[in-house]
Amino acid sequence: MEDEQNLEQYPQMKQVLIVIFLTLAITFLVGALGAVIGARTELFLLEALIIFPALIFTLKNKYSTVQIFRLRKVNLKVILISIILGCAFTIVSDEIDRVVQIFFPMPEELQNAITAALKIETISDFIIIAFSAVVVAAIVEEMLFRGFVQTSLEHEFDVTKAVMSTALLFVIFHFNPWWSIQVMIFGIILGVIAWKSNSIIPSIIMHAINNSVALLITNINPKNMEWYLYKNHVHILILIIAIFATVFGIKLLYRFCETSLSNQNNSDFDNM
Repeated sequence: MEDEQNLEQYPQMKQVLIVIFLTLAITFLVGALGAVIGARTELFLLEALIIFPALIFTLKNKYSTVQIFRLRKVNLKVILISIILGCAFTIVSDEIDRVVQIFFPMPEELQNAITAALKIETISDFIIIAFSAVVVAAIVEEMLFRGFVQTSLEHEFDVTKAVMSTALLFVIFHFNPWWSIQVMIFGIILGVIAWKSNSIIPSIIMHAINNSVALLITNINPKNMEWYLYKNHVHILILIIAIFATVFGIKLLYRFCETSLSNQNNSDFDNM
């Protein structure tokens, strides 16, 4: 009886799928308008609108937005660790991307299109692109994936399946198979951290840092990256420090965070 009442507080699997379908429909619609409204406007609308189906569904069915979207506060220690972890894993993810590109190079046309969409040439470009790709994207995507989707799936399956399924959807929504490996790994880490902290604040911080660095690398002069790169790869010393900081950061987060599912859903992740 108690389990049934607990499930009623969260969307069921079929309801989650409907929300995902509607979100995909919005994504395709905005993408189709991209040539008319321009890449920067498309980016802003895409990031701003994808949360609407989940938000409307939550409000209409009178679910707790705090529970569904994991809008819970975390302490200062967790915030500081999230910043360190975000910086560290962004470097690791950058190297993963560089290795993947060796074996599965992204088509030049697509690479140029992404670069053009994120290229900052004016102050207005900076405001629109940075706000859309960093602030809005981090908040909205974490609310949708690590919040609405993963939280719901955690009450349908065990945590491992919920995190993996959410990460896979995260990959699909990026519509870029050449990013699949790094986005999948990133999605898993974000999912584990959101579950363990029972909040999307740490994952928002990490997501924002990752997008900020990607935006910076896209716009910075390659000559200013010589300290960071060696033969188009992350310098080995920087990479080793980043890997160590990532592992250490996750362990610290595990130490300071309490999961709301501590007596439920045994998972392989809990034995990290």
